[in-house]
Amino acid sequence: MLFSDFYKYNKKMHKTKFIIFFIFFSISLFSQELDDNFLDSLPDDIRKDVLERADEQDKSTDENYRPYQYSSKLQQAEELISLKKRLETDLEELEKRLSSDESLRLGEDLKLFGSNFFNTFQTSFMPINEPNPEPSYVLDIGDVLKIQLVGQMDFIDNFPVGGDGSINLEDIGKVIVAGLSLSEASDLIKSKVNNAMFGTEAFISLSSIRDVNILVTGNAKNPGIYTLTGNSNILQALSVAGGVSEYGSYREINLIRKNEIIETLDVYDLLIDGNYNLKKRLRSGDVVFVESRKNVVSIDGAVKRPAKYEITNNQFLNDVLRYANGLKQSADIQNISLERLLDGTMRSIPIANKKQFDDISPSDGDMIYIREFPFREAKIYGAVKKPGTYVMASGDTLADLIDKAGGYNINAYPFGAVYLNDNAKEINKRSQEILYKEFLDNIIAISQRNISQNLDLMPIVSLTEEIKDADPVGRIVVDLIDENSSDLILVSEGDELFIPEMNNNVYVYGEISVEGAVMFSPNQSVEFFVEKSGGYKQFADTESIYILHPNGESQSYTKKRNIFEANPLSSSEIYPGSIIFVPRKLDESSSRRLAAQAYVSILGNLGIALASLSSINNNN
Repeated sequence: MLFSDFYKYNKKMHKTKFIIFFIFFSISLFSQELDDNFLDSLPDDIRKDVLERADEQDKSTDENYRPYQYSSKLQQAEELISLKKRLETDLEELEKRLSSDESLRLGEDLKLFGSNFFNTFQTSFMPINEPNPEPSYVLDIGDVLKIQLVGQMDFIDNFPVGGDGSINLEDIGKVIVAGLSLSEASDLIKSKVNNAMFGTEAFISLSSIRDVNILVTGNAKNPGIYTLTGNSNILQALSVAGGVSEYGSYREINLIRKNEIIETLDVYDLLIDGNYNLKKRLRSGDVVFVESRKNVVSIDGAVKRPAKYEITNNQFLNDVLRYANGLKQSADIQNISLERLLDGTMRSIPIANKKQFDDISPSDGDMIYIREFPFREAKIYGAVKKPGTYVMASGDTLADLIDKAGGYNINAYPFGAVYLNDNAKEINKRSQEILYKEFLDNIIAISQRNISQNLDLMPIVSLTEEIKDADPVGRIVVDLIDENSSDLILVSEGDELFIPEMNNNVYVYGEISVEGAVMFSPNQSVEFFVEKSGGYKQFADTESIYILHPNGESQSYTKKRNIFEANPLSSSEIYPGSIIFVPRKLDESSSRRLAAQAYVSILGNLGIALASLSSINNNN
């Protein structure tokens, strides 16, 4: 989240009172209707999601996931406890799924290579009536030639190719052009004009192209008779028929003319080798026939393009490997498994090394799995001596990654380290989706209670949009100051570790006079930095101040006085790079829980942006 976006958000918060309502009393969902005027005031994307969410609630029959319909505060508490348990269960299941061994699937969920090709092909390569085809284009009945004569006679006109395959030229007679290429027909016409009209030169081009009727059949997705232009080829004909069916071959698509195969299309030649050398143009009466798929082999694991591949006769496992774009650097070529159906059971065929790929012919249903060495790639950048991407062994930790990068620079600030992990990102995304649905539920509740007309709800709508648009970053809080801690954190594939440079600012936002950075001063409280920013505004909520520490930890802080103390509570320590956010005071009926979750999410993204920006500025 950029500074400008955060400022815009805060300006919106300053315009109106932020109100979030829960439904604390019994209400029949089916007897309530959404306020149309209120819905019309919502942004298009939020209105769409609100309507979909309301529809889900109407149709829901699952008691465990029914909308909030509380008959008492006791029931409300019970529902919130139930929700918390469900969220914890969902997150546990997600973590288990993400940590499961993918290698055990042996080709499960792999897609057939090429199966998505025709989904996009139709929009880009549909045949059109191109008036200037290649000189090799073969003329036929229905084509129209444009002939211009210059010299002793000036003349220009269009000449259609008639049913006998000829055009009729005045003073020359019929000229048979059907079956000739455009280049051959041009030479013939020029010769006849030169012989009949001394001092006259002819210029020939194609004015329009004939239509042809062809039959697409066999294992095409939508077999039938189609009308195309005469400049179309077999691939374009298959495209208008929707491509290849579930049982069709991508390797053997034949163009049949007068009961003879005159051209065969292998889609893999195009997708893998980039060969697009179809020479034959369609003629009326042609048949495009898609053969049945024969042999399909799966390859998964340490290859660059795992998928299912259709294999033709006389091919070997090495061809499958080539289709898969070769091995990953981490491939363990001494640990390859080939599962094959023999005598009704799946059996493992030992493959001692990659050389055997040249000798083994694949069979339909073969499953190849190439395991990886327990290595993974991780990236480290920022204030380290040798930033870059490193190959890490199984069991390597963040401390090992820092050592590979040569250790910290002299101006490094390890306490502000940003550690990003894909598993954490997935969990963040799930949590964010749940939070967004809770905001939608509150908007629905407000509309159904018909109180929206008395409130300016721009803040809740704006915050709902913030939650919808926020990108989960997957940050894990780490304490690199504690060497024992960094030695315990194992590195996963794709991890990123950013070490910022020392930042001597504290950032203060929200309901304060001047938003921005304040020079860090040690052993100072929240109140000190707020005062340096001009103090609180009138509607500042001093009981719900949020602090994001440089290491990613979030903390709430309250200025509320303790009856046993003379001074405000100031137990929260502020560090260089900390962010202090003072929200606008909420209505008594508003949900502090939802607001807190939203603020922490937004501040988390802002913290990463500030750390990165600080490092970039210092490097410049």
